[in-house]
Amino acid sequence: MISQVFILSSKGDHLIYKDFRGEAGCDAVNKFYEMVTTLTGDQPPVVMKHKELHYVHIRQGGLYWVATTKADSSPFTIIEFLNRLTALIKDYCGCLSEKSVRMNFALIYEVLDEVVVSKNEIFVDVIERISVVIGANGVLMKADIEGEIRVKCYMPSCSEMRIGLNEEFSIGKSQLRGYGAAVRVDECSFHQAVRLDEFDTYRILKLCPSQGEQTVMQYQLCDDLPTAPPFRLFSSIERDTGGRLLIYLKLRCDLPPKRSVLHCSMLIC
Repeated sequence: MISQVFILSSKGDHLIYKDFRGEAGCDAVNKFYEMVTTLTGDQPPVVMKHKELHYVHIRQGGLYWVATTKADSSPFTIIEFLNRLTALIKDYCGCLSEKSVRMNFALIYEVLDEVVVSKNEIFVDVIERISVVIGANGVLMKADIEGEIRVKCYMPSCSEMRIGLNEEFSIGKSQLRGYGAAVRVDECSFHQAVRLDEFDTYRILKLCPSQGEQTVMQYQLCDDLPTAPPFRLFSSIERDTGGRLLIYLKLRCDLPPKRSVLHCSMLIC
């Protein structure tokens, strides 16, 4: 059973601290950093012990991701938990870094509560990633969207769950449905546990989710986007006194005030 989870910078700064069982005080954080920095050798052991407290940690993004326990828990189980935690936070925050953790600390605390605290809850997340190629003149040349619907279940047992999609949802160039604007994707795949007997008619996904996280549905849309992406690229070329060409690129993202981008990267070809 995990007692604490905390994240430290490479300099020992306390970025995230969550105590779930009250078995050890916050001085356990300082003790861990003292132990991990005073050990000889380049690679400190993944599992360490001080008195009755066991420390299990991994290094990701230049940060220490640490879980403590007093019980005889399997260290491999806790290592797997930490690896999955970092992967989940990377999905939400875009990257693993001290800056990213500081900017998204409220979200990370919420994620910790979801994955560690046992509650009778079910979460449905829709995650989309958009990749665009913009020409030097600012014209959109190519765009791809990859999306997925994830279900995270924290119930000991769960009966049938029904997820209703938009009635205008269509796959490929099939006939438009309903009376509203079409919601179209090029490709779509489902988890093997999803039953699709009502999907064609009512756009309903049926499943009995098991504990943990499942990717219920994945979809992809290329080029023919329903709306223009919120990105604009401005470029300029200048020649300096030494005869060198200076290329300036400015990427502008126009989003409503209540929305934000978790991660954005640029590839120059």
